[in-house]
Amino acid sequence: MGSLQDALLNAGLADESQADKPRRSRSGGDRSRKDRPKSGQPKGRPTQGKRGSKPRRSPGSPSDLERAYQARERAEKQEREEKKRARVEAQEARRKRNQALDALVKNRTLNRKEAEIPRYFEHLGRIRRVMVTSEQREKLNRGELAVANLRGAYLLIDLETLAAYRDIAPDLVPDLSPKEPEDDGSHYPDVPDDLIW
Repeated sequence: MGSLQDALLNAGLADESQADKPRRSRSGGDRSRKDRPKSGQPKGRPTQGKRGSKPRRSPGSPSDLERAYQARERAEKQEREEKKRARVEAQEARRKRNQALDALVKNRTLNRKEAEIPRYFEHLGRIRRVMVTSEQREKLNRGELAVANLRGAYLLIDLETLAAYRDIAPDLVPDLSPKEPEDDGSHYPDVPDDLIW
């Protein structure tokens, strides 16, 4: 079986001068197979850009915007991990502190079940209370007893325990000393008894 070129010559549709010319590919060039661009390389474009121009990005490499998003995601993930680690460390420190306070006040609290008198005081910006007997209230007012907070409960303790408690958790010891109101200039001095109007 002959080629298409032979068939055209026999039919008179082509002459010998055209037959001697090398065949051209459909793309218009007369390159051999090894000169043709590879499948991943665009046709008709140079593989290297002009001098001074940015190199072309390969299809698999991320763009600047993608890199920025990835960097942002990494930073946010690191920030979340740091916050979580700080939260866990704070919880662990609080747990250890509470264990030390438990050991300190074990069998040393003076709270009584029969106490019916509330003793109010300010702590952490709010008015709190502890139930006391009349004798304990007098001692609290004289400064012979103290109050300490442990896990939201207020405990009556002696002064020796108070000193050790303050060393571990000074923020959990309310100040029960009476406070004089600040003089803002609106209070007049006491009027003498011998003053005659």
